[in-house]
Amino acid sequence: MPTIKFYSVKSRKTVEVDVSKVKKVTLKNGRPAAETIDPETGTKMFKILSAADAALLK
Repeated sequence: MPTIKFYSVKSRKTVEVDVSKVKKVTLKNGRPAAETIDPETGTKMFKILSAADAALLK
């Protein structure tokens, strides 16, 4: 399965998350973003999507 890289602020490292566990959301300003839960710490992580990452979530 493809993965998307997120940055976990709490653990201060990049985390690769499976696409099936990522939820696509729209921010208040209309930008597409991805939301997921960090598997290690349990905190929410957000990432503004690039065109390549947005294509993975369709």
